[in-house]
Amino acid sequence: MKTKTVVSFILLIVFTPSILANQPEVITIQKIGGRPWLTKHDGKPFFAHGITHARNLKTNADLDKFSKACKEIGFNAYGYGCPESLRKDMPFIESWNHLVPISYYRGKNSVRFIDIFDTKEQTKLENGVKFICQRSRNNPNTIGYCWTDLGSWPLQNPAGKNWVDYIRNLQEHTLGRKAYSKFLSSWEGNDEKVRDLAFLRLIAHEYFRVVGEAQRKFAPNHLVFGERFSFTTLVPEVMEEMLPYVDAIAIQPPFQSKFPKEKFDEIYKLTGKPILICDFAVRFKDGKKDIRNWKPEANSVTAGKAYAEYIEAAFKTDYILGTFWCNPMDSQKGFGKEGVKQGFFNNGLSPRPGLHQSVMELNKLLRTMTPAKEN
Repeated sequence: MKTKTVVSFILLIVFTPSILANQPEVITIQKIGGRPWLTKHDGKPFFAHGITHARNLKTNADLDKFSKACKEIGFNAYGYGCPESLRKDMPFIESWNHLVPISYYRGKNSVRFIDIFDTKEQTKLENGVKFICQRSRNNPNTIGYCWTDLGSWPLQNPAGKNWVDYIRNLQEHTLGRKAYSKFLSSWEGNDEKVRDLAFLRLIAHEYFRVVGEAQRKFAPNHLVFGERFSFTTLVPEVMEEMLPYVDAIAIQPPFQSKFPKEKFDEIYKLTGKPILICDFAVRFKDGKKDIRNWKPEANSVTAGKAYAEYIEAAFKTDYILGTFWCNPMDSQKGFGKEGVKQGFFNNGLSPRPGLHQSVMELNKLLRTMTPAKEN
């Protein structure tokens, strides 16, 4: 017995380092000074600040120039939509938006639900999550994972259709319709809205179970931010079903100039989890461009001032982990939408008057207010 014990001890010494060496370095959330911080594997905390949709830049030359410009301004991360060539450059957000195409801005004819109770659909969804996880789970710059953007979760939403109606209208033999019939058999009450909301919760429960378990299975130890909600797509009953599977909440607030602290406080109280502002900007009038934004600022100078005040207010909360400006350069809206999606940079990645200086000074301030290391 003594010989076996010695051999086991020697094997432990020999093989433990190699086992540990295979563990990926991950970004975590640590509480420092009374608030949560994104924290790198070396213990250094950071408030993530950068730009989403870098994939909209078409050439490698543009991406190289974009990388240099971001660092000169003081950005320290990339948001979702980060191309492969930038993923070794700075921390980034991994995401998907196609596995269940329910983003309301796709338009009624392009929003497609699935029978989430069907095991075949569940397997396809799990395989999709697996693919996304595998491409970035070993990258130490992976901040975490976001899921579908601005889904058509509310029973009344801009897409004009919802997941409950979709399941209810399936054929009798389908697993979704059978699940709905079983639900109705035990439902008591006459309020159709309350009934549909209760069934929506069951749909959300099944969806988040499949996605959440796959996420943890294929990218263990990584941060999960879950669905990307706006204030108008957030349904409390749906959100509650997602909470067991996520570490923090991804929110895309309205592109308005004043920080909506009361609304963010409400979400934080509901969830009890830190918040990532995953996509945000202060838009401004820009010549004759059709910006299509609610009350845009008069120009880039006033937009820069308003944006800096907004992000500083977010930073001073005790729950917001970071924020990302929406879009690097002007682009089309996509999905057949009219107007221009305004970018942080002007043509040729040139600076916007006032905006860049304000953000540069903001980033300096954020760095000085960030603790040196976790305790």
